Amino acid sequence: MHDGQHRAMTDRAGAAPSALTHFAAEVVSRLVTRDVAAPPVLREALVLQLMAAVRSLDPRPLALLKAELRRARIGPAALADLYIPEVARRLGQGWHEDSASFAEVSIGAARLQAILRGLAEGWTADDGGARDGPTALVLMPPGEQHTLGAMLATARLRRAGVSVCLRIGPEVSELRALFARRGFDAVLLSVATTDKLEVCGKLVKTVKDFSGNRVPVAVGGAALVGNGEASPWLGADLGADIVTSDLDVALQACGLTAGPIRARQRA
Repeated sequence: MHDGQHRAMTDRAGAAPSALTHFAAEVVSRLVTRDVAAPPVLREALVLQLMAAVRSLDPRPLALLKAELRRARIGPAALADLYIPEVARRLGQGWHEDSASFAEVSIGAARLQAILRGLAEGWTADDGGARDGPTALVLMPPGEQHTLGAMLATARLRRAGVSVCLRIGPEVSELRALFARRGFDAVLLSVATTDKLEVCGKLVKTVKDFSGNRVPVAVGGAALVGNGEASPWLGADLGADIVTSDLDVALQACGLTAGPIRARQRA
């Protein structure tokens, strides 16, 4: 039934989802050719407008959003760190509460991901830190379909001066070869759904084995939101050094930063 809804929505839109997501990326990338000086404040009106734009079959709301973001002086960092994660969270909540269809959530997430790609094109570790700065491996367990969280973490790490290698659902042989030729200061695993926690635990063990247990491993993602920050049993069960949904906490625990990457407020 959900697949049928998805096809029907695509047909009514008159354009393939790839064309719409490309448009989403283009609109926002044009907006953020320079990083405006905006305070890190989450404005509810803009959250609702972005939510409506990524859920709509009409591309015009995204074009209108461009002007609103300019007027509000929302820079790319705030858009990536505050607005995209919040809209993604609400899309997921809508799915759980049955107020959003599978097709709406899928298309909305794809558009958010396209917007993030447009924002992150110019973000590299060399922009934020030394060329010989820290390196991190960001992993997603095999079978995990929700890639937006890992992409958000990767973008923020690069902005913070961390060189990032992203691998989605890697085979054991791929990881073995990767650790044989490269060294990492930390490994971060992103897991979005609780049914992947067992797979995640196996992946942690594989990483520990290939790194000689010398590289700290952090596990985070949407699957941990319900567990809160005080979940030492989960960390021990997965074999990770730290389990947290806060990227700043993960980085500090891995020794990659002495302070927060960002501040978050709500207006």
